[in-house]
Amino acid sequence: MGDVKMIVEERFENYVNIYVDGYVFTADADRRVWEFGDGLDNEERRANEASRRAMTKDEFVNHYQSICNAAAGWEDERWTYRYNTAAFNSQGTLMQEEVVNRVEQAIDRNGVSQDREKCQDMLKKYASLGMIRQNGLCIRKYIYDKNGKGQGRIVYRMDELSPSDVEALIPKQVLFDILHRKRQG
Repeated sequence: MGDVKMIVEERFENYVNIYVDGYVFTADADRRVWEFGDGLDNEERRANEASRRAMTKDEFVNHYQSICNAAAGWEDERWTYRYNTAAFNSQGTLMQEEVVNRVEQAIDRNGVSQDREKCQDMLKKYASLGMIRQNGLCIRKYIYDKNGKGQGRIVYRMDELSPSDVEALIPKQVLFDILHRKRQG
């Protein structure tokens, strides 16, 4: 699960945390202003992180603000989100492919690609319980660059991940330093 293209979304009280590319960004859901989630958010840090990524400070801020907006399910000019069918125990069979295609077509036909619950209803309607269990079929949020650059990036919800998945996806120091999150234990 340690793919850098993966993103983790976490909601705690009125805050949204987005873990992406070794960073965590936090926004108050009402204000929707993204900051580094460890509280060390300043111009110098933004400039340093941008330099590490061969970006200008503005490019860095705009890039991650757009990704975080889409991952949180908020409108953005550059990135968008939708829910897709994912198969985590994929058998790669023709039947599985047909079922996934049927679910995706139903999601598109019904215009519910940005509604997780309705997408889950489509999955239950067009795939048998056995097929869902056998192939690990589920609905996951993906974000996409509207300019068509690159593949979609999957967005996991923190509450759906096991402790070992969290450890594989998010650096320990990032988890330790985050200000707005429910502490375990």
